Amino acid sequence: MTTRVQPLRDKPHLRTALLRFAVVGALGTLVNLAVLELLHGQLGYGFTRSSAAATEVAIIGNYLGNELWTFHYRRLSLRRLLQFNVTMLVGAALQVGSATLLKEYLPYLLAQTLGIGVGAAVNFAFNFGWTWRR
Repeated sequence: MTTRVQPLRDKPHLRTALLRFAVVGALGTLVNLAVLELLHGQLGYGFTRSSAAATEVAIIGNYLGNELWTFHYRRLSLRRLLQFNVTMLVGAALQVGSATLLKEYLPYLLAQTLGIGVGAAVNFAFNFGWTWRR
């Protein structure tokens, strides 16, 4: 018999979850850009590697924010972390790929910001419906 861990509160309505997901994502964007600036801008590592590393750091921070605040589980779960990471990595592939292309025409921080926007809607849809489903 498997027991399902119940969240401390009910899953928020779609609009509330979307708003909170956006707030967490905005904070993750700041983390992403700060790590990118450190790795690429200050330390001189290659853009694509720096972008990928910055994205993974932001993904882990975003998981924590969404787990604890957006979706109210407040119980860390390796399964949800892995689901979130898989979902976010799909978005990250879109982000890093588009940012790498855009940086040829735009400043790299702007290219990274636009790349982040490319994967955001897909990430929310998959995470709302799969990672934090009920």
